[in-house]
Amino acid sequence: MSEEFNHIINKKYQIKILKAEYIQVTYSIFLTIMVVFTFGINDLLGAFFVVFVPLYTLLNIVMLLMKILRKNNELQIKEDGIQINHIEIPKQKIEKIIIQGYFVQSVGIKLYGRKFVPMKFHFRFKAHEEVSIEELKQWASMNQIKVTSGKIYRLI
Repeated sequence: MSEEFNHIINKKYQIKILKAEYIQVTYSIFLTIMVVFTFGINDLLGAFFVVFVPLYTLLNIVMLLMKILRKNNELQIKEDGIQINHIEIPKQKIEKIIIQGYFVQSVGIKLYGRKFVPMKFHFRFKAHEEVSIEELKQWASMNQIKVTSGKIYRLI
């Protein structure tokens, strides 16, 4: 490994969640309330909507709130991979890194064999965004990982 890249190995970056996740929590709460008040338990379809849809959205809300309230949102670039919030991603599993946006940039890490970027691998840098993205690009280049610009498609 060359000396010019040594400064980014094991460096930690503060990351933040996207505003879309706050919107998603609000939408899930609204959807749950609407389903519960719209359908009665008069038939099987009504029972499905009153029981299972609110349980699913409640689980979704809890997971999103846990991510929003997490205090240690950080990304660490390592020699053999990337660590996001204590989740190790080996460089061999990373298909490409997608940068979305121009003025406000978000980053998505797409894994091999996946059509979408997992929500936990879609983030923004908290400070020094341009420098952080450049260092991430340097690491990707050093490890022959493709970096593209475009829309990040992710699962909810």
